[in-house]
Amino acid sequence: MRVLVTGAGDFLGRRLLEALREGLPPGSHILGIDRRPLPPLDGVAALDVDPFDADRLDAAVAAFEPTVVFHLAALASVARSSETPAYAWRADLLGSLNLAEAVARTRATLIFLSSTVVYGEAFRDRPRPDESVTPRPDTISGRTKSACEYILRDVLANAGVRHLVLRPSNYIGPGQSETFVAASFAGQIARIERGLAPPILEAGDLAAARDFLDVSDVTAACLRALDRADDLPDGGTFNVGTGIVTPVSAILDLFRDLTEAAFTVQVAPDRTRPTGARSQGCDPSAFTAATGWQPAIPLAQSLQAMLDAARGRLG
Repeated sequence: MRVLVTGAGDFLGRRLLEALREGLPPGSHILGIDRRPLPPLDGVAALDVDPFDADRLDAAVAAFEPTVVFHLAALASVARSSETPAYAWRADLLGSLNLAEAVARTRATLIFLSSTVVYGEAFRDRPRPDESVTPRPDTISGRTKSACEYILRDVLANAGVRHLVLRPSNYIGPGQSETFVAASFAGQIARIERGLAPPILEAGDLAAARDFLDVSDVTAACLRALDRADDLPDGGTFNVGTGIVTPVSAILDLFRDLTEAAFTVQVAPDRTRPTGARSQGCDPSAFTAATGWQPAIPLAQSLQAMLDAARGRLG
C-alpha cells in the first residue's frame, strides 16, 4: 500500500502520518507533502510541495504512484478563513483542484477530510444533522469546504477515480493552535498557573456548542475508512463525530476541575465568531454502521492532555 497525505505538517496531518506508520501493513510506503518542510518522522518520506504549483504537485503524485491519497491541505480555522477570505479560497479550491487533476491520472482512491461546518444554516433546524441534510454553509470555511467536495466529485468521477468524503466535527488535542477554543483555554490556564498572565481568562461565546472530538479518534476514523474503502460507496460522504453537542461553558467548567488556579472569565468580542449557528453537532451513525468506528477518548481526557501539553510547553 502506498499512502500520500497532503497538509501533512498541520495539526491533524502529523498525527495521521504517525497513525499510518503504526497501522499500515509491513512493506507499505507513506509520503507526507506540505508547503513547508516537514520535521523528520521515521518510516515516512516527506516532500515540501506548494499545492499552488500544479506541475510540481503533479510530478510528486506521479512519481510516488499512490494507492490512497488523504487530502487534508486546507484552512481548518473558521476564524482564520474569515480574516483572509481571498487566501482561504485560493488555498482550499486551487489546491484541491490541482490535487484532483494530479490524482485523476492515477488509480488511487482519494479520501477528503472536509468538515461538518459545511452544514451551516442547516444547523439551525437540526443541530445534529445526518448526511441526508443538504449543506447550507454560512461561513467562508464552510463554503470553501463544500466547494472542494464538488470539485473532487466532478473531476475524479469524470476520470473514473474513487473518492470518499469524511466530515469530522470540531477535533481537539494536545498541540492544537490557540485559535481554537479548547486550546485557547488550555494555554491561558497554563500561563495563569505559572504567573505569566493575570488571573483573567478571555473567552468568546460561552453559549456556543459544538461536537468536540479527539484528534486521535479522527485518525482512527481515517484508518477505518482506509481499511473499508473498497466496501464504501464511491463518492460516499460520512459525518465523523461523537454525536454529543457540548456548550463551550461546559468545556470551561471541565478545565476548572483540572486546575487549582483561580481565575475570572472575561468575554472578549474579538473571540466571538461573527456568523454561524450557535449549536453545531452531527449524527455519525452512518459511518459507525458502515465501518464499526466509534469515538474512544472521553472529552475530559482530551482536555487533560491539552492542559498537560500547554504546561509542558512552558517548561
